Amino acid sequence: MENKMTIQIEIDQDKLTHLFEQGVLCAADFRCLNSESKKQVTQLCLTNCSKHLQTIPCAVPIAIYKQAH
Repeated sequence: MENKMTIQIEIDQDKLTHLFEQGVLCAADFRCLNSESKKQVTQLCLTNCSKHLQTIPCAVPIAIYKQAH
């Protein structure tokens, strides 16, 4: 049986934001050790997701979407 080792680290918020933006790290890859860190990571994730969604062009023209719904 493989013995998994964990590493506890502290990281600057700007660096974590950069890693999220680059897509090299996801919040699902780690766990926060306290509630304040969890709140901050949640906010960073939401901010990063909203930026990403704003840059993705819509593939379905609005007129076609309205006709279908």
